[in-house]
Amino acid sequence: MPYLNRLFYMKKLRFSRYVGCLVMAIVASVSMVGVEGVAATKKNKAKTSQTIRKKTSSSWKKRATSKKKKSSRKSSTRVRKAASAKRKTTPPPVEKPSDDPLTLKINNAILEWIPREQNPGGLRVTRVSPNKSQGTVGVSLNENFTYMPVSRDLISDLSKVIRRNLPDSISDYNITLNVGPRNLAYYINKIDKLPAQYRTNVPFVTALNPYVNPKKGMEGDIIALWHSHGRYFKNGGWRWQRSFLFQSLEDTYTMGYVLPFLVPMLENAGAYVMLPRERDYNRHEVIVDNDTNDGGMLFSQTTYMEQNGVNKWETGDKEGFIYDLPDFRDTENPFENGTYRQVKTIRTGKPSVAGWYADIPEDGEYAVYVSYKTLPNSTEDARYTVNYSGGSREFKVNQNMGGGTWIYLGTFPLEEGYSATVPVVTLTNVSDKGNNSIVTADAVKIGGGMGNIARSTSRSDIYYDPSTPLAQEVPPLQDDVDDRMDYDDNDYDSDFTEEDDADSLESEPAVSQPVSSSGRTPSFSTSGLPRYLEGARYWMHWAGFPEKVYSPFHGTDDYKDDYTSRGHWVNYLAGGSRVLPGREGLGIPVDISFALHSDAGKRADDSTVGTLGIYFTNNGDIYADGTPRTNSRMLTDMLMRQITGDIRHTYEPSWTRRSMWDKTYLEARVAEVPTSLIEILSHQNFKDMQYGLDPDFRFLVSRAIYKAMARFISERKGRDVVIQPLPVKEFAITPIKTGHFRLSWEPMPDPLESTAMPNRYVIFERTEGTLGFHKIGDTSSTHFDVKVTDDLIHSYKVIAANDGGLAFPSEILSLRACKDGEPVLIVNGFDRVSAPAHYSQDGNAGFKAEEDFGVPYINDASFTGYQTEFRRNAGESFGRSSSSYVGTVVAGNTFDFPSVHGEAVADAGYGFVSCSAAAVESGKVNLDDYKIVDLILGKQKRTTVGSGTSGVSYTTFPKALQESLRAYVSQGGSLIASGAYVVSDLYDSRGDSADRSFAEQVLNVRPSIGASRPRSGKISTYGIALGNSVIHYSNTINEDQYIVENPDVLLPVNPDGEVVITFSDNGETAGVHSICGKGNVTVLSVPIESIKDADQRSRLMHGLLQLSKK
Repeated sequence: MPYLNRLFYMKKLRFSRYVGCLVMAIVASVSMVGVEGVAATKKNKAKTSQTIRKKTSSSWKKRATSKKKKSSRKSSTRVRKAASAKRKTTPPPVEKPSDDPLTLKINNAILEWIPREQNPGGLRVTRVSPNKSQGTVGVSLNENFTYMPVSRDLISDLSKVIRRNLPDSISDYNITLNVGPRNLAYYINKIDKLPAQYRTNVPFVTALNPYVNPKKGMEGDIIALWHSHGRYFKNGGWRWQRSFLFQSLEDTYTMGYVLPFLVPMLENAGAYVMLPRERDYNRHEVIVDNDTNDGGMLFSQTTYMEQNGVNKWETGDKEGFIYDLPDFRDTENPFENGTYRQVKTIRTGKPSVAGWYADIPEDGEYAVYVSYKTLPNSTEDARYTVNYSGGSREFKVNQNMGGGTWIYLGTFPLEEGYSATVPVVTLTNVSDKGNNSIVTADAVKIGGGMGNIARSTSRSDIYYDPSTPLAQEVPPLQDDVDDRMDYDDNDYDSDFTEEDDADSLESEPAVSQPVSSSGRTPSFSTSGLPRYLEGARYWMHWAGFPEKVYSPFHGTDDYKDDYTSRGHWVNYLAGGSRVLPGREGLGIPVDISFALHSDAGKRADDSTVGTLGIYFTNNGDIYADGTPRTNSRMLTDMLMRQITGDIRHTYEPSWTRRSMWDKTYLEARVAEVPTSLIEILSHQNFKDMQYGLDPDFRFLVSRAIYKAMARFISERKGRDVVIQPLPVKEFAITPIKTGHFRLSWEPMPDPLESTAMPNRYVIFERTEGTLGFHKIGDTSSTHFDVKVTDDLIHSYKVIAANDGGLAFPSEILSLRACKDGEPVLIVNGFDRVSAPAHYSQDGNAGFKAEEDFGVPYINDASFTGYQTEFRRNAGESFGRSSSSYVGTVVAGNTFDFPSVHGEAVADAGYGFVSCSAAAVESGKVNLDDYKIVDLILGKQKRTTVGSGTSGVSYTTFPKALQESLRAYVSQGGSLIASGAYVVSDLYDSRGDSADRSFAEQVLNVRPSIGASRPRSGKISTYGIALGNSVIHYSNTINEDQYIVENPDVLLPVNPDGEVVITFSDNGETAGVHSICGKGNVTVLSVPIESIKDADQRSRLMHGLLQLSKK
């Protein structure tokens, strides 16, 4: 919105703004002659409200409130205080290891004795110092010994090993083990337990009918966490905080762990997770609010309705949310100038209900947030219901905490358009706690949205008013605090080193607020990007946090604001709770906070840089609640051991465990709860990123972080811990009789966790015409029977559960009942997720994403663009990548393709069932029971993680599947197989002659060597069955369908093989139909699910089914 519109909107505030500007000009001039400070002034708001009641045909009444008389957006006249002395922590000098014979002998003996699974790597005895006069032997150990699970028993065992290897003359001396100035016993892994009354948090946001009660998980725990940096404003423009390297940058990279993996794992374990950055990738955002702002601007939907019961809704007398500006500038708080509604609770009787109806811009997944006002007598169990496409979920929210910000309920599938009958969110005043508490209702936020925080080059611009007398701008005083630590550490890379004095809200740095300079009209800009890409500072602003939280440097340095604000955010969340009882805040008892970053640094030998942990104990200080800060060290150590241990056991035995730093990094120092900052790997090191771009690796690391957090909090709270299961395997749907089907599966053992076995399973269904799933049952068995009475497509997923929580969901299988004819069997053989292809040759190295982009899990928002610099000798530019795809949420493997194939099969008039390829390989599903099999191979191909230590995964045709298909076709079965690497994977160098025989004898195809690569994304069909048509498939990066960048070019082996599909641009073969003995086979190198248009997909499938009848 142009500036003049904002000026018109604020016309009635002009007089008060004159006064404010005059006061600030006086303050600025006084401060220039040495006045230390002035009292900040705060204008009182003159509030009025008016209710417009409109009669409707139903009992619902639309609530339209006129805007309160708006006061000037809050400003202050702070004068910058002198910066306090910077607290620098000087690291202790690193002791140079001694090479004397006794030290080396003791060192070797200890290294030989330590069990491999307890050895973190890099252990070194630095010195053995006998003292005859005192009868002692001092053994100095390097810091890596503290990374072991230190206990009294370990110290005793180490002492015994040392004593056995001492000379006889001193073998009876008293042995002391020290790391630097501290005894090794200081590092015993002992976590301070919370007092009994604090071991169970007061419920905050809970599902009314949870899918599982994770009593041995993280039920009720509250986690504050964040990922890396984000887009920020500096010098008149928006920029990234890190460089584009290896197809990502740190601002987006660690998002690829936190949002798709870590947060769902913690939530599945029962935790409530809070983030200071937007969690929803959706660019759309719908705000539904009770305010209408008559005569002014409004950017929310006003489709808020009320229904009165025994008690009536009324307008509260404090401030609420209003979206009355097109964007928000510093000091403009969207939660300050609006209104909210309130009603007294009841236990029984006719309820009063609020409803938020919304016009949804397009089908999709939307995060749903609510807001409310916390009052002295707020209810503990406000009942919200979210209605989504396919079902509904109910939640209880404790409104005694968290008022005045966005409170996340969940992410739900919503259909495009407006429903006048079903609100997206409802709130009732029914309470189990009794009568006369207060329920409050304010705005609901749906979706992530675009950034709407506007920034300019000068702090004074927010006070600009062209109708006031012009004055000379008083430049803000420069902060004399350096934000960089200058440590010389071989294990340290300077990618993330932050230390400032703005770590206390009690002594925040203040800045002068001059009036705008003469002759210049301010220019404000937003980032122009989805909000999830922005730094934490901007989300906090939009979420209503005070300026002292989101901008400790008061608009003068967004970079510092971004990382400084996160610890303040944690403290403001916890303020007023048992964690910080004496502080202002939202009263939320945060248990721990956690930051996930990636570091910088390269290794010339192609080894990994590895994982670094950072915490702050302040030399054994305590937190505000009296608990010791050493808890942060214990949390960091548990995270480091879990992460590096799981990586070494699974993917890379030599993964580097770096140091643990007890240093004053703001993100580790400010929060008054146990806090850890983990630098998971180096985004600048090619070897690290070979692992780091792989979804399987990200899943493993995220699971390790979740497990460490669960164990830490469980130990603090004195409870047993059980780890949530892995997803089930061998999922299948088989017909029992007409209209009756059996879902079956097997549990997936976790070789790293003995407790992670399921004891029950939750079953979900999605019906054709809806977007979402709803629960239909649970069982302790490994099968579940369903009855279907229509001919719609029904889709199912199974989620394993135990006392630790829920697993990630299974793949999605579908069915359609059909009275006439036998069903088609759809086999899902596409379960691959992977990093892009990589190479290293002749001084060049990198990711060959144009050849094989890899496959994201569901989707990926961390990809920024293809690598452009491959020369290893290019210095800091090695790995440089494009930024063309920033903001693109790249489509991946949704594990929902049986329904896509099924829709096309159903359009051809067939019924169908589906199963995983693993169920065929295990013998659970017999192919001979079906006349036609449609095999989905997608982008399945042989894949390794990183250096390939863990072996090869995702083969297109494992040996067991080959045997089943060979027998099926030889006995008269009809096979349709489609996949981008349907043949080339069988000819991979890691294959064998049996693979090639299967390709030639059963599939009747081989790869065409030397054929030009198809690039048009179009195929042409031929023949009576398929007809002559041109079909478009997904061959570019997009958000809807995974990319098919390099599909196989086929060559029939036998002359009777009929070419039925070609690539439109080069005429090469993309589909072959062959008679194979009694059966027939059709092979396509363009996956059917990658065809863009549903009608084209259906016509192609109809023709393929006709071919299969030959």
